[in-house]
Amino acid sequence: MVLNLGLLVSKCMTARLWGLTQRKMSLLEGLAKTWKGMVSEEKSYRELRQAFPNISALYARNASFKRKSANDPIYLETQDFRLIDTKKKFARWFVRIPIRKGVAVFAPLRMRKRDSLELPSVKIHDSKLVKKNGMFELHLSVSKEVEMNYAYRSVFGVDLGERVMATAVLSSDASNPAPKFYGKNVRSIRRHNAWLRKRLGERKILRVIRRIRNTEQRTVNVILHQISRAIVDEALANNAVIVLGDLEGIRSRARGKRMNRIIANMPFHKLTEYISYKANWEGIPVITTSEAYTSKTCHNCNSEGRRVNQGLFRCSACGHEYNADYNGAANIGKKVERLLEHVSLRRASGSTPIRGAIF
Repeated sequence: MVLNLGLLVSKCMTARLWGLTQRKMSLLEGLAKTWKGMVSEEKSYRELRQAFPNISALYARNASFKRKSANDPIYLETQDFRLIDTKKKFARWFVRIPIRKGVAVFAPLRMRKRDSLELPSVKIHDSKLVKKNGMFELHLSVSKEVEMNYAYRSVFGVDLGERVMATAVLSSDASNPAPKFYGKNVRSIRRHNAWLRKRLGERKILRVIRRIRNTEQRTVNVILHQISRAIVDEALANNAVIVLGDLEGIRSRARGKRMNRIIANMPFHKLTEYISYKANWEGIPVITTSEAYTSKTCHNCNSEGRRVNQGLFRCSACGHEYNADYNGAANIGKKVERLLEHVSLRRASGSTPIRGAIF
């Protein structure tokens, strides 16, 4: 089937400033220190210009309406910096960041191979300059129009769960396609840190509790990016549309104090967003469908069965046993696969982008 859809997609690209001389590093560090002072003070644009005369007026302008926290990155509007395309392999992109009148930092950018700034098809928006691990990074906010005229061969059903963060099944002619399990270690990381915080809480070591929480969030976030990238790459390689189970109301359906805590702490929404924006950037449609009956229906014979335990499904008709997450993912994919054979996608979604279409 061919999906015809135009969509405006956006994402953040991270580009590191490298090859900085000692003078350029000193100028950027001075800029970061001045910016910190600006956003820390409750002053108007005119007052900031008087207090910080040795810095470009654009930072006083940005700080006057972007005042939040002293730890905020340096905010740059689109017209505040300039990207130069050298067309060279060694360092294709350079950035020019003004410091004060007649003084600017001109430095090459090191970007990930997957990220590409193909101007003018990619539009650059307001961005941020961030100091991280002693280096400076430019966090570029970009967008582009993606024409999703996509002839797909199969459906990639993804079931999000507590035991395994994401279980994915690629539809094919085989009755039992091989599942792929992503993020098996997220639950163990969550449980270990919850146990650790409880023990530290008993000893009232609050400083360490905050540090552990931040470390846990960063670790899980890296895993979520890896999971979403693997799913999108698999869909891209197999010319497949991605189908996600709709988890709306999952917290209200959780029963028991322990299960409530587990479900509340699992980053399902964040993973869904990561998959959606990465897939849309590649021109891959993402469809959301209800998970109703997907956990209690046999994907092989469509008969009703039951979960013997949290990880095992048994069909009462054919007697087969399957991994419960695998069975759910296969049902999610097949559900939308059947619907797409009979329903026009544009008519079903109306003006709603494909990433938000719900079947």
